[in-house]
Amino acid sequence: MKLEEAIDFMSSEAKKLSPSQFDILGSESESTGIEIFEGKVKNTELANSRGIGIRFFLNGSPGISYTEKFTKEAIAQTVKDAFGNARITDPMDLDLPEMVALATIDLDVYREELNQVKTDDLIAIGIELEKIALAQDKRILNVPYLGVSMSSGNSMILNSKGVRYTNRSNGISGGLGVVAKVGSISKMGSFSRGGRSLDIFDTEYMAKTAVERAVELLDAESVPSKKYPIVFSNRVSGSIIGMFLSPYFAEAVQKGQSRLEGKVGETIGVPTFTMSSQPHLVGFPGSGLFDSEGVPTREISIVKNGILQTYLYNLESAKKANVLPTGTGARSYAGKAGTGISNLIVEKGTKSLNELLSIYPECLYITKLEGSSGCSAISGEISIGVQGHLYTNGERNRAVDKITLSSNYFELIKNIDFFSNEYNDNFSSVKVPDFLVKEMNVAG
Repeated sequence: MKLEEAIDFMSSEAKKLSPSQFDILGSESESTGIEIFEGKVKNTELANSRGIGIRFFLNGSPGISYTEKFTKEAIAQTVKDAFGNARITDPMDLDLPEMVALATIDLDVYREELNQVKTDDLIAIGIELEKIALAQDKRILNVPYLGVSMSSGNSMILNSKGVRYTNRSNGISGGLGVVAKVGSISKMGSFSRGGRSLDIFDTEYMAKTAVERAVELLDAESVPSKKYPIVFSNRVSGSIIGMFLSPYFAEAVQKGQSRLEGKVGETIGVPTFTMSSQPHLVGFPGSGLFDSEGVPTREISIVKNGILQTYLYNLESAKKANVLPTGTGARSYAGKAGTGISNLIVEKGTKSLNELLSIYPECLYITKLEGSSGCSAISGEISIGVQGHLYTNGERNRAVDKITLSSNYFELIKNIDFFSNEYNDNFSSVKVPDFLVKEMNVAG
């Protein structure tokens, strides 16, 4: 049974049980991944998955169930399971959306020509990447990570109020991690690219960039423990901001798990800090016309000139607050709804990266993060190992490693001096420019 047929059959089965309302989410995907090592294919992974789930409301109480078998028997049983679950759960107050006309925008999230790409094409790209990387510098020991992959997917949402939306997307990506070694010192450098065309694979540029990132850290040493001005590279700035998104979610606020509770309309960051969710950016991997609860998406200003504008609401948290949902509901066919962000964008500044690195007589330029276990979105605490470079009077002095940055996110966004005028060029739904923080505690 095809995805659309399965959803229609599930809908007809659900109606037989007279729910107060229901919604059905289904998706299917396929991917091909190639790993290359020493000029040969190390691994080929072909993956196909699909599933369909229903959220069934009986007198306001939800029942959730899903199946990955697209047979009439399995789907009928899934509906019965959801009905049974709804009879024993507490009520959830929300209103499913009604069908509306979506924005007429070609978001360029699916390209038919990608279907013509063959496995041999991916293998050739991978082998070429490895060959070029190994020839770049005699200090390159090997290329332990090199992968090229292609994926595509379809999703559909239907509800009892007439919503019926579909989405189709695909993409291709590749990346490599190289190890440079001098004596007993080894460093890893990596680079990846993604998009919806083979044209993204400039193998010379990709390999050269990965090698440069490895080699530039070979002379790394620690620095004395003290407070330093910190410039976060746009390679890692998105990760720093992205770790602390949940405080902006209304469900976290309503559960008392956000330090931004009661802060809408108040200044929470510097005037240059402007952050938004922009789901209609053409070609971006996070773009879409509707969220996974069937709510049409729109641009949402989250922080403007340092002032918190709104929280992000799914259907449940919006109903609790008596506001409209923001089109940022996040749900898979197998689980309950949460909240997400489509294409998180932090506005650029006007200064170049070189200007940021020249503002203070001494600063640390951070290009690599080492895990996030010491970071908490609830408290805002930041304690994270990093690598990068020490800059003196705007010039690179030497590489640094074995250091830990300590701060608090809610203080950090009040201590940003400047954002740069450049984003990372990776295929990502999070775009944050380089940014300079006045000072952070550094343990060497």
